[in-house]
Amino acid sequence: MMNKDEILAQEAKLTFKSFNNDTALALAEIINEDVKQHYPKKVGIRIVHNGLVVLHFLMNDRKESPWLQRKVKTVIASSHSSLYVYAERDQNPTYHDWIEDSTQAVCGGGFPIIENGKITGAICVSGLDHLDDHEVVVNALQTVLQKITE
Repeated sequence: MMNKDEILAQEAKLTFKSFNNDTALALAEIINEDVKQHYPKKVGIRIVHNGLVVLHFLMNDRKESPWLQRKVKTVIASSHSSLYVYAERDQNPTYHDWIEDSTQAVCGGGFPIIENGKITGAICVSGLDHLDDHEVVVNALQTVLQKITE
């Protein structure tokens, strides 16, 4: 598992000058293909931007679960990825209390959308091991950001 400094470095690096619904769709398509190719399970994807759910996708045979919304809430409330909250759960009393809160997700899979230094939303994946949920989001962000800067 990554340590909190590595997670913070990802958050600092994976940022946008601008983010829109087309960017959300591109991220979801990359996540969908990555999961199909590399994992035996199905995932749900939720992307919230400026307070709106701009994308909610369940892979074929994936059932709805509360985890996507819980991860969104955790990212927005903490201003960090949900994996960072997981890494800090024993050091931060608020995050530790969230372990018992059925509306929060103290696990990986939620990542902030950061535009010009401000958190404007969250990208969340649920259905794999929580570390894999985090990894597929990060991989998709890296791919999209690389295409934007080319």
